[in-house]
Amino acid sequence: MQYPKYSLVIIGIICLAGCRSISVNKSAMHTATTTPVALGVIGIHENHMRNTDFQVTTIPTYKKAIRVGITVSDFDKSTYKAYLQASTNNAQQISYIDSIGTKPQFLKVELIDWVSVISELEQTHNQQTIAYLKRQKDAEMISSVSLAVSKQTIEEINIAEAVFLVNRNYKQYKLSLVKDGKSYKTIDFADTTIFGYRLSYFCWGENDKRRVSLFDIVDENESCPKNTYKNAEKAKEKINYFKL
Repeated sequence: MQYPKYSLVIIGIICLAGCRSISVNKSAMHTATTTPVALGVIGIHENHMRNTDFQVTTIPTYKKAIRVGITVSDFDKSTYKAYLQASTNNAQQISYIDSIGTKPQFLKVELIDWVSVISELEQTHNQQTIAYLKRQKDAEMISSVSLAVSKQTIEEINIAEAVFLVNRNYKQYKLSLVKDGKSYKTIDFADTTIFGYRLSYFCWGENDKRRVSLFDIVDENESCPKNTYKNAEKAKEKINYFKL
């Protein structure tokens, strides 16, 4: 997949000006789930007495690469504990000692190009996903993840000009590292350990054809913009009301 060089320059400027960044930190991220999760999937988040769970219900197809933001962070006691809970066999062989000043690192990966995400969801190949979202007001998207990777992978990411979420094959994703307008390495989520995630939900409103349309995707602690609603049926009711 080719990535035009000029687009990598202007997209950085756009992101500084308008891309929403969703912070994943130890006080905000969800850390317990009984099923595998990945960036960009959609499902239902459930709170239980002792833990939380995220059940994946649909996996959109992203034919266009989606720009993501990467932050490299040091492990602390809390994040290292979350990692070991997610990977009981310590798959990445990460050693954390609190008394040692230099700490191992992990990645925070978040969707930042929401215009492209919404555009992809509205394409014909995701019609079933949109139909599901209109029926299921509690559906949310995993919009940010904390994941453990090898030290070598972190070094490779540090030299990337941009990172994109792309489809690896049917219903699976990978990260594509780009330099000089070309992808030079991909990272499969199967080769990482996701130990934290953050959610966003969908906002619906009236388009120029007076039909219910997906208008925005916002962080789980934010509100939908004015005249848009989390419940697509409520948006439909508003449209019908104003038609009278």
